Amino acid sequence: MKRVGVFIDVQNIQEVFEKQGAEVRYDRLKSYLLNRYKMKDAEIIKFVAFIPYRKEDDRRLKLVDAISLMGYRVLGKMAKERPDGSIKANMDLEITLEILSMMDNLDEIVLVTGDSDFLPLINFVSRKGIRVLIIGPGRGPTAIEIIRAADEFENLDEIEGIVLK
Repeated sequence: MKRVGVFIDVQNIQEVFEKQGAEVRYDRLKSYLLNRYKMKDAEIIKFVAFIPYRKEDDRRLKLVDAISLMGYRVLGKMAKERPDGSIKANMDLEITLEILSMMDNLDEIVLVTGDSDFLPLINFVSRKGIRVLIIGPGRGPTAIEIIRAADEFENLDEIEGIVLK
């Protein structure tokens, strides 16, 4: 049986859809993926969501709790505020390290992001024989480089019931 790991770049996904006034249903995404791989005689052995947050952001903290209760392993970290007031809140390194640490136990990786920073990771795990599915927000917000490098791309906007506008 094929072993699959799902890794979600929540910051990247939330940023895209919050700008559109849309909500992402992570519970439905999980159900969708479980059904998709069950039909392919594969087992998802891990769902991991990466979520940066700020102490004073109650909405984001509620999202962290909700995703945890859905059965995702949640890896979070405090976002950093820069002197100019902007926020640094990506978890690319944490996502990369988690995937690299698990890759010997996986046949396929599902990476939910649109971020081109993952191109070297996608190329590396592909060279090791691991299949990569990118699920990203549309073809505009998802970098064309990672679409090309992946074995398969699925548009998150087109999966029924996941993105509520």
